[in-house]
Amino acid sequence: MSAQAILRLLIGECGVALRLPAGDNQIAAHIAQETGLAQGTLLGILNGSTARINENTRKKLADFFNRVAVPQIQSVWLSSRSIAEFKAQRAQSGVLPLTMPTDYRSQAAALQNWLCGVHVAYRYSLDFIDTGDVAREIIHIWDNESVLQFRMSFVNPTGGDIGPVHYYEGPVLLVGRTAVLIGMNVEPKTAQREYDRARILVIDHDNGGGDTQDCKIGLMTSTRPRRDHAPCTASTILLRAQWKVGQASLDKLMTSATVIRSLDETIEKDFGTAHGGLIKLFLDNRPLGYPLEADLEPHAKARPRPDRVLRLDTERFATHMRHILMDAVANDAIYAPFKENWVTQTRK
Repeated sequence: MSAQAILRLLIGECGVALRLPAGDNQIAAHIAQETGLAQGTLLGILNGSTARINENTRKKLADFFNRVAVPQIQSVWLSSRSIAEFKAQRAQSGVLPLTMPTDYRSQAAALQNWLCGVHVAYRYSLDFIDTGDVAREIIHIWDNESVLQFRMSFVNPTGGDIGPVHYYEGPVLLVGRTAVLIGMNVEPKTAQREYDRARILVIDHDNGGGDTQDCKIGLMTSTRPRRDHAPCTASTILLRAQWKVGQASLDKLMTSATVIRSLDETIEKDFGTAHGGLIKLFLDNRPLGYPLEADLEPHAKARPRPDRVLRLDTERFATHMRHILMDAVANDAIYAPFKENWVTQTRK
């Protein structure tokens, strides 16, 4: 009965994404056509008359469900003696199962050129909130042929010093027009576990809109790396690297470009001073309509009263940010991680 329970569990989790029909006969026929297994073999498992699954059947079933399964199924798990043992095997893989939208793969293919690649991220630091310090981090997004994955660098200031570079890693979910990066940083047991944290970055991908091909804005939620670990949300700008970043260059970029420093210094060094007001406004966390400093007011929309929620102005960002990026790239006096001259600058 364990083989029956395991197969039905996988059908329940993956059936929609794999477009399985209803009814045991129809399901068995569909899987048989896709895997080359005999329909009778599959019906025997589904009706409980087959107690154990042979190695060939296990391998073909694992390959079939691994088209969408997260975590990936190891064929040996299908010989588990109980459903509890099967679930325990999956839990030990270190990956949680996710229910994916049925159009995930088609969405990933359509958005790959828009989303995948190397991006430089800017946001207010969650640690020294009152200082206006800005964190600059590197995000790498790629398609591993199962789900989109990402890796994001970060540093935790200790006192006045910047510590070593750490990394959030995890999947990229695509649901409707929303891209969600869900990352975790889990340090080795021998390391300081204070850095064990999670991070979520939410972006409206606008079906890969042209104005945001190289410039994206989203909301990043995490916890502050202080004793209180208070949940915080920061507006986050993502700028695609305007140069081809190989793996060796990527490793160096993540360690050399990840930093926390003052807002004014970040703007001057990475963008110049001409667009400082807009950059500050894009990074500002306050809801629309909240009183702003005099230098930000000309760029803000007039609101009769403050918005009740923190809502990003994506239209304003899409209108202006690509021009700011073009200006920064064209300015030879600016050395920023999204520019190819960053490589020559770091060699000095």
